[in-house]
Amino acid sequence: MQSESHEIDVDVALIDVDGTITTPTRKTDFAVPPLEHLLRMVMHHDSIPRTEALAKIRQIGDIETSCIFNFLAPLGLPVQPYWDALQQDVKGGIIIPDDAIFFIKSLRSKNIRLFSATTNSRMATLVKLSVADLGGIDGSPYFDGFFGGDSFHDPLGKWSPEFFPSILKTGGFDPMRTLMVGDNLEQDMMPALRAGIKRVAIINRQQKEKLLRKDGVLFINSLEVLYNMLKPVSHTD
Repeated sequence: MQSESHEIDVDVALIDVDGTITTPTRKTDFAVPPLEHLLRMVMHHDSIPRTEALAKIRQIGDIETSCIFNFLAPLGLPVQPYWDALQQDVKGGIIIPDDAIFFIKSLRSKNIRLFSATTNSRMATLVKLSVADLGGIDGSPYFDGFFGGDSFHDPLGKWSPEFFPSILKTGGFDPMRTLMVGDNLEQDMMPALRAGIKRVAIINRQQKEKLLRKDGVLFINSLEVLYNMLKPVSHTD
């Protein structure tokens, strides 16, 4: 690996959530799984046992590939209490480092559009962003959109070889002017490169060097380092 500086000229930034935006503080983000939170709400609301509540949920859709928030309305449940339960839970499981907060809040000043590219659904991403007041139940002022594991109705979610190609097609993004930011070589770097995405940055906050470069991929120890490398997009582009 060689350390060097390089200006990055892109229009769109895709970013992973777990391990990239967030840092875990325990083994799991949620002490109580989101499905369990929903089960408890159904059991309480309908006064039914656990097995009946689970069967009722499964009648609505596939809990493995769908965002749990999508089950609330069909079950006659309000969104806010479920959001509050998840938000309170996840606050004990993750933090969002200062460099991630800076990157997310500042990227718009360079006219670069920001989208999530993650296993997390839109609402799960927003719950996690809310830990640092970067998002809320109605959305985030810093993100232009969200691509989660449930976005393309593929059972493999983010692990599907079609995940990144589907993002590029759906968003109409030029892979030559798109940046993917993640923390995992197998789950972020390789599939993004295979999809033709030109720029990939991998963050490891334990890395001693601020910036390393190998085979066109940037290895950084802070999202602030990456931000400073990004060329502002002119309004005429």
